[in-house]
Amino acid sequence: MRQPRITPKRETVQWLSTLLLLLIPFVQVGGESLLRLDAPSRTLYFFGEAIRIEEFYLLLLITLIFVFIFIFITMIFGRVWCGWFCPQTTVTDLAESFDRQIVRFFGNNKVVSVAGQNLCAALLSLLVASNLIWYFIPPAEYLNRIMSGNLGLVAGISLVSVGTVVWADLMFLRRYFCKAICPYGRIQLMAMDASTLTLEFDPAEAGRCITCHACERVCPTGIDIKKGFQVECINCGRCVDACRSVLNRLAQPGIIHYTFGRRSDGGGKPVTTRSLLLASIIMVLTVILAFGVAHRSEATIKVSRGGDGTVRRMPDGAVVNFYTTYLENRSRSAAVYDITVAGVAGHRVELLGPTRRISVAANENRRVDFMVKVSPAPVTAEMLKFRLMRAGQPVAEAKMTLLVK
Repeated sequence: MRQPRITPKRETVQWLSTLLLLLIPFVQVGGESLLRLDAPSRTLYFFGEAIRIEEFYLLLLITLIFVFIFIFITMIFGRVWCGWFCPQTTVTDLAESFDRQIVRFFGNNKVVSVAGQNLCAALLSLLVASNLIWYFIPPAEYLNRIMSGNLGLVAGISLVSVGTVVWADLMFLRRYFCKAICPYGRIQLMAMDASTLTLEFDPAEAGRCITCHACERVCPTGIDIKKGFQVECINCGRCVDACRSVLNRLAQPGIIHYTFGRRSDGGGKPVTTRSLLLASIIMVLTVILAFGVAHRSEATIKVSRGGDGTVRRMPDGAVVNFYTTYLENRSRSAAVYDITVAGVAGHRVELLGPTRRISVAANENRRVDFMVKVSPAPVTAEMLKFRLMRAGQPVAEAKMTLLVK
């Protein structure tokens, strides 16, 4: 029975994941990118939600979830990320494909071949660098700024730097990066166990090996799978197809296969106590994140002492304090707010300044300067409670001391 090839499946996963990375910046939810970090406003647009840097705990949760998911995948599937999903592997595969086509068309003309390889590497590098910047600048805005020559210093330096690094990688490193430079292969050693998915040259079937070395020739990192597990293996499965293609001609199954470890070595169980514990942590963090996003305030108010911090005593016996307030509208639409203050028992409290009908655009901040007049002046300092109101309903509050001298 002829065994199926793994390569078509791997290539499908590779290109779909790469296409996803390219297209995510173009997808919009509520007029904003599906996933983008806007540096000027310090806002992360995350699947329809705008998370400001002030909501650091949500950013921390998102980061922890991704880190634990990465460890979880590594614990169960080993370096499947490297061989099946990693952009480094995809662009290297693409560069090698271009190299073969260039050699095919230009033969032994070394000058033209090298020039063609440099051009292809440069174009791929430009695409990779641009794709990275799209996660900070919307693609349409990025293209307009490129065309007008107004990309900006930071974005321009990032484009050139990332593009140069990727070009150097494609021209001089390629698979060597995966084999000796990328730290992920070493991190894998800390996450893997006896049941982690790896490629194995079946020792029980070693006698059927005809030493054709096909598995060695196709290995992108140049290892010999017959020598057992090696950290350089990226789980791409090329050696599986090579072995099967040779032994299928002899009406025999391949000797190399994916395995979650041998039971004799304590493996063979992809679902272990460690993996269940890690999955539970991810689920708990995800629930906390969902709860935090769903119940976060639609707006915030932050009050600080304004002016030069002085306190004014009025001829009528009243006291006046100056305040600066920053209002943040976290919703997806513009809103109109009022600022109110809770009265001090036995005293008249007045807000002086633009504290009514304050319009704040969606996901924007607005500064408001105003005064609080309390008459007669209290004997000691009092705590004031400021409320941010929308349509008569409180949406946020802040406290600040009223000084009397």
